[in-house]
Formats: sequence, structure tokens, C-alpha cells
Amino acid sequence: LLVHHTVYFCQKITHALSLQLPGNLRMFFIIIIFVVLLFTAVKFFATLLRIYRFRSHLLKNTSRHTPFAPLLKNLGLIDKVVTIQSEKPFAFCFGIRSPKIYVSSALISLFTKDEFETILRHEKQHLESNDTLTLFVAHIVESLFPFFPILSDLIIAYRTEREMLADKAAIQGGANINLISVFNKLLRYKPNYNHTMTPAIADPHTLEIRIRSLMHGSLYRPIISWKNALLSLFFLGVMFFFIIVPIEATELHVDGHDVMVFCAQSHYFQTLPTYSSLR
Repeated sequence: LLVHHTVYFCQKITHALSLQLPGNLRMFFIIIIFVVLLFTAVKFFATLLRIYRFRSHLLKNTSRHTPFAPLLKNLGLIDKVVTIQSEKPFAFCFGIRSPKIYVSSALISLFTKDEFETILRHEKQHLESNDTLTLFVAHIVESLFPFFPILSDLIIAYRTEREMLADKAAIQGGANINLISVFNKLLRYKPNYNHTMTPAIADPHTLEIRIRSLMHGSLYRPIISWKNALLSLFFLGVMFFFIIVPIEATELHVDGHDVMVFCAQSHYFQTLPTYSSLR
């Protein structure tokens, strides 16, 4: 019944448009709407599937070994750090209800204790700021509105600012030499990081800007593509147009139950028998 209502409403909305389109163009218009909705649904479920597979991979490769226990205690990160068996050096925050810091065994063996502490301080800032939840919601919204590319620019700007803030937390109360050393090693070993929904110290989309800011003190200015802005504005106008289009529809109820939705202009609605004859 819900599918019938949806299809019927989409068909009738084209009849209510102020622009009278020929029959073939009207059907083409309906197909375009269907393709847009289908594409949005596919992208949304693909995002959820990618998150599920990523989580399963982490659980499968979790190690019980917890190095630097005294350091974790000093930083207040007991039961907040999980070691992953991997030959790739990485560290990131992941999780919604109970976010944790995930570090690879390769990263632990690659960095010194002081460098590892710098990494943990960086990720701790993400943990305390709930950046994992914010990025998760942002990417879900992006998947639901794929025709607003400006959302991608805004997410990148947000991620960059949060990473730079975490860098400041990592060097708070000390010199930045350890963080510079961490960046040098990460660039040399090219960590395999491609999970844009998790805040990470080795985020390749923000690493160059952060190094420039750390070395030269340059200010970060978010970059918004004019192309993305114009496309987003166009689709926003299309969406607003559909919202303000007047649709006169009537629900048919029989014995207190919804049966069908009719447009007031529908010939079928005009030829229906009276309510008393339906009881």
C-alpha cells in the first residue's frame, strides 16, 4: 500500500506542475525522479555496508596485547586503546556508542615511546570531542543527499580543522619535535588509510596542510569549490520548487483504515461511489 501511495503521488505531482509537459516528457521526468531516489538509496546502503565491513575487519584482527600500559594509565586511556594486528602503520578513532582508539602493531613497533605518546594524545582529542560520531552523521547525510557536492567540501574543511586541533593537543606542554618526527615517518611509510569516516593522525586528505601549518605557522582557509556550490544551489532550487508545488490530494478511508490516496483532479476519484455504498 505504501509503494502504491508513493508511485501514485509521484505520478500526480507531474500533473500539478505549472509547466504542462507532453506525455513523453512527463514520463521521462518520472523516470529521472526514480533514478535519483534509487541512486540515493544505493549510496546510503553502500555507506552502511562499508562501515559494517570495516568494523568486522577490526574485530577479526584485534590483539589482546596492550603495550605501554603505564602510559595508557597516565593518559587516562585504560580500556580505550585497542591493538590491531597489521603490517601497516595506522592509528584512528572508531565507534559510535563506545568509541576507542585503534592502533596497529606496525605503528607500535615503528615509533618511540615519546612519539607513541604524541599519537595517543592526538587521538585522545578526537575521542573526547566525539569527532567519530560527528563524522559518521556527516557522511550519512552526505550519502542521503548525493546531489549536494558542497557537503563534501564542508566535511573536508571540518576534518582538517579537527585534525589541526588534535595536533595542538598532541604537542600541548611540550615541543613539536615529536609530532614532526611522526609526520616524517608516516610520509615515508605511506600508511594504508582510506577510511574517511574515522578521524586519524595519518589522514592523507589533511596531512600536507597540517605539516605546513606546523612548520611555517600558516593559517588554514577552507576551500569551497564554486562548481560544487553552484550545483548544490541548483539542486536546492529544484527541491524547493517541488516543495512549493501545490498538490490537492484526498485520502480514502474505509472502516477507519487508509485505502488509497487520490488527487482532487483525478477522474477516478470523481467517479467513486459514495462512502455509504462502500460500507
